[in-house]
Amino acid sequence: MKNLRYSKEDFGYLVVFPDGSIDLYEEEVATVLQSASTPSDLAAYKLRQMRVSPGFHLHSPLIVWFEVTRLCNLTCSHCYINAGRPRQNELSTEEIMTVLNDLKRAGVFSLVLAGGEPYARRDFSTIVEYAADLGFIIAIVTNGSYLTKEALERIPREDCRITLSVDGIEAHHGIRGGNSTFTLMQEKLTLMKTLGIPFSISSVISQANIHELQKLLNWCVEEDIIFRTVTFNPLGRGLRNLDIHALSKEDASASSQIFMLQKKFEAEKDKETGACVSKFFNYALNLMYMTKREHCSRSIAYIASDGQVYPCVTCAATETFSAGNIRQESFSSLWENSFRDMRAITWDHFHECPTCPFSSKEYFCANRCPIMSLILNGELFGCGATEFEKEDLRLRTERLRTEMGYVY
Repeated sequence: MKNLRYSKEDFGYLVVFPDGSIDLYEEEVATVLQSASTPSDLAAYKLRQMRVSPGFHLHSPLIVWFEVTRLCNLTCSHCYINAGRPRQNELSTEEIMTVLNDLKRAGVFSLVLAGGEPYARRDFSTIVEYAADLGFIIAIVTNGSYLTKEALERIPREDCRITLSVDGIEAHHGIRGGNSTFTLMQEKLTLMKTLGIPFSISSVISQANIHELQKLLNWCVEEDIIFRTVTFNPLGRGLRNLDIHALSKEDASASSQIFMLQKKFEAEKDKETGACVSKFFNYALNLMYMTKREHCSRSIAYIASDGQVYPCVTCAATETFSAGNIRQESFSSLWENSFRDMRAITWDHFHECPTCPFSSKEYFCANRCPIMSLILNGELFGCGATEFEKEDLRLRTERLRTEMGYVY
């Protein structure tokens, strides 16, 4: 039987169960944590109310996104981090291992190991093995180019999942700069399945592929492959390719259809996947809704390959709200003592929200993002949502309510 994972917080405890479910509990739960294994074992201690301090953040991040290099062999037209060339003075193997040790001491639950292309580092398999030995729940985000049998055989089979970036069927080739194909991705997926590697597919929804993502999703359902999507954001190289990728309000109907099919399939697959990074991310969104504060810098963080620490992917892409560098100060110290500017921001700062229909309790708008507002409006506290995202939110919410009984 797997043990519970948990962290001591100001309000009590955050507990992660073996099935990946997460919840908050009163301090008195400490007396039974060692003997419990399911939420029902702790039901009497469930937290009913939480005081949220101005600088609220978890003592232990749910997820740290660790960019181990910005080097990449592809030039994807939507790349948020403008990957290709490595950053100047990237972290060495020894420095990365020192950071991983500190993340473990800090109580970090899960890691996303990414790039660039992480396997462009010759030492990456060693890094993965070291992180797994420390007990992290790991997701590896890769374009698949370097996934050989030899590399895959070194992947831990427990608490580690590969997320393969696949951006369509025909569209994949063009989006990936003409240097990758869907056929190649199928070969990599078959190899992983043969070797018993847990894996999933991730796609960026954009104008370039939205017309064929339902076909890709249907294929994933037939092949029993977990499929998840993220919406295109105008960051990095994507900001230079808005004509290729930017979505319009008219695309929201197709997007919401893909989302619902994905959500229903995911609900079935989640019953068998156990604790994984995607469940931590979903809970980070729950905390955002509960506390009315961004999850960036409060439950997640991003470490760039030159050691710079940011609140999230978006901040890393724009090099904003940096907390400092782990070469000068440990991550655990930066997490506890930095991020003051980001943590001072609440939903109340966004001046357009009071008159916006999507600010009502009926919806969960996650677009109160100062960086996206800065990109879209030239100011930090405007609206961080595009017209597509507003319509997509409306349609998704309606369908979640009617088709799956979701109520915010």
